[in-house]
Amino acid sequence: MSDPAIRFVVALEAEARPIAERFRLEPVGESHAFRIFRGEAAWLVVAGFGKAAAAAATAYLHLAAGGELGRPWLHVGIGGHSRRTLGELLLAHKVDDRASGLAWYPPLVIDAPCPTAPFLTVERREEEYEVPWVYETEAAGFYPTACRFSTAELVHAFAVISDNPEANVSGPPSAPFVEELVARHLDAIESFGRGLGELALEAAALAADPPGYREIVARSLFGLTEQRRLRRLLQRLAVLAPGEPLPPAAGGSAAPARDVLRHLEVRLSRLPLELAPPTEAAIDVVH
Repeated sequence: MSDPAIRFVVALEAEARPIAERFRLEPVGESHAFRIFRGEAAWLVVAGFGKAAAAAATAYLHLAAGGELGRPWLHVGIGGHSRRTLGELLLAHKVDDRASGLAWYPPLVIDAPCPTAPFLTVERREEEYEVPWVYETEAAGFYPTACRFSTAELVHAFAVISDNPEANVSGPPSAPFVEELVARHLDAIESFGRGLGELALEAAALAADPPGYREIVARSLFGLTEQRRLRRLLQRLAVLAPGEPLPPAAGGSAAPARDVLRHLEVRLSRLPLELAPPTEAAIDVVH
């Protein structure tokens, strides 16, 4: 993976503007079903209102951005809450779809830049909050769709609280208000997104073929089980003896798969095991 660019999905133009400015995104000029922005570090799509639109826009952006798997995805939007203060940023640890009853639990493997909360996706904006969750309208469309194109650890949803019982807001919040709410949290959102990008790079490195794997498989007939064994052996060799050439027998054009595997196992068994000297802290523990 050369570029773990973040994929942003938002519902409103007012949510898109501060993100596009922060990441120096430019609108994609071609005619598209959704308004798309792109830059060196991110892509963004403006989905419109509702979970169906969010799901369609997420799939559309995946294809428009090249159809690459394993990229970080972020939904950024606004929501209501019965207790949280206006302007507070929250990250979803649960996404619940009221209409279908389905629920998803985004796994958090890096530090959250803000408190987490359950998100409840509803069909329309509400002013009565029955449970102390974030009420919003897109996450249940965005999350399961983005998880088709990436691992769940790389897919997350943010919401900025734009209304609560004390706000006395009649009608939807204004565009300048929404833009200001999103803009004030861009440091946290960007930092989290870049952390997901680093995680995506690590995951891609683990999933990549170890050195020599494709060449060896191309020269000998390997079954699926043998391919898995070969991959594990070559990964161990790359860790224990980085940079060393493959044993000659492993590269033989006519070597049966079992001979290649046996040769690698013998080669690994003969590698010296070097232990690092104990640290002063470890010595103190022993004594």
